[in-house]
Amino acid sequence: MITRIKNGKLILPDGICEHLYLYFEDGKITTITSEELSFDTEIDAHGNYVSPGFIDLHLHGGGGHRYIDATKEAVHGASNMHGTHGTTTLYPTISAFDIDATKKSLDSIRAFGSADEVIPNIPGVHLEGPYFSPKQCGAQDPNCIKAPDKAEYTELVNQYGDLIKRWSYAPELDLDNAFQLFLNEHDIIGSAGHTDAEFCHMKAAYEQGLKLITHLYSCTSTIIRIGGFRHLGVTESAYYFDDMDVETIADGCHLPPELLQLVYKLKGDNHMCLVTDAIRFGGCTDCDTAASSNEGTSYIIEDGVAKLSNRSAFAGSIATADVLIRTCTQKAGIPLQSAVKMMTQVPARIMKLATKGSLKEGFDADIIFFDEDIQVSTVIVGGEVKHR
Repeated sequence: MITRIKNGKLILPDGICEHLYLYFEDGKITTITSEELSFDTEIDAHGNYVSPGFIDLHLHGGGGHRYIDATKEAVHGASNMHGTHGTTTLYPTISAFDIDATKKSLDSIRAFGSADEVIPNIPGVHLEGPYFSPKQCGAQDPNCIKAPDKAEYTELVNQYGDLIKRWSYAPELDLDNAFQLFLNEHDIIGSAGHTDAEFCHMKAAYEQGLKLITHLYSCTSTIIRIGGFRHLGVTESAYYFDDMDVETIADGCHLPPELLQLVYKLKGDNHMCLVTDAIRFGGCTDCDTAASSNEGTSYIIEDGVAKLSNRSAFAGSIATADVLIRTCTQKAGIPLQSAVKMMTQVPARIMKLATKGSLKEGFDADIIFFDEDIQVSTVIVGGEVKHR
C-alpha cells in the first residue's frame, strides 16, 4: 500500500522544502517529488515540518520507568514515552551496576524491546560503565566503578554481543587499549565517558578507533597543570581531533546556550550529536519537588533537571528529544536544519544505521511531524502511524 504525505515542510538533507510529496510503501520511502503519483492513502501534514524521526543514543528511562528495572512495563513505558515526543530509534542506556543487574536489564530489553506495541526501534543497548574514573563518576554509583575487567566484559559480550552496540569507558584506565581493541573486534562503538583522561590517553585511544565522547563537558576532564606544564584533557581532545564526534545534553541546563553555541561553532553539525541522557523522570513536568534514589546516589528533581541531592552536580536530564531541538533553535540560535541533523543524520552515522536518519528514497519511513514550536503531532515508524 502506497502512502502519500502532503502539505508539509520537508526537512531534507540539502534543505527545507515545501510543495513536495513524500511517498512510502512497505516501510520504505519510495519517492520525494512534486509530481502527482498514484497512492492508496494520504496523510495531510497541515503545514507542519516533516522530519526524519529522532534518534537518541543515550537515555536511561522516562515516564517513571528505568531500563535497569528490567521489566516489560519499564521497557515499554520508557520507550513509548520518548516515542510520543518524536524519537523513532533509541538505545537504552545502562549505567554502572553489578553484572547481575546489568544482565537482567539486557535480558528484558532483548525480550520486550521489539514488541509491536513499542513505538521506537531499539537496535541495541549502550553500556555506560562501569569502567570509569572515580574522580568523574558524577551520578554513577561509586561502589560499582572499576577498571576494565577482561573476564567480565568478555562474558557480557559472549552472551549479549548481538545487543551491545556501544560502550562508554575511561580511556586512561584501558591499559594498552586492550578494551578498545576488544570493542573493535566485536563491532561495538567505544566512547570516552566519565573520564579523567589526558591528551596522551585520548590520542592513543583515538588511534585505535575511539571517535566518540559521551556527554561532552559532563564528567569529561579539561586542562590541568602538573609542575607548571599544562596537560590537555578530554574536552580539548574533542576539538583537537576534527572527526571526533561529541554528545551534548542540550536540555538548556547541562550546557548553557552559549556553550551549545561554542560546541556547534567548533564541531559543526557534522560531529555534534544531541542526546537526552533522560532518567526515570524523563518527560515529566510535575516533579520539581520529587526525590528518589539511584542505587546509593540520591538526587532531586528541580529547575527542569535532575541534581545530586547536595546540588553539586547534575544527575541526568528529564528532557525528551523535542526539548533538545527547541533548546538549540530557540535558545542557542542554531538553525533548525542543523539541529535536526544532529538528532537524526549524525547519530545514524555514528551507529552505522545505513537506512535511518534522513528523508531519502530507499530509507526507512521513520517520519515525524512537528510545528514551529517543535510540538510533535505525528509519529510514523517503519511506515506505520504509531502516534497521532
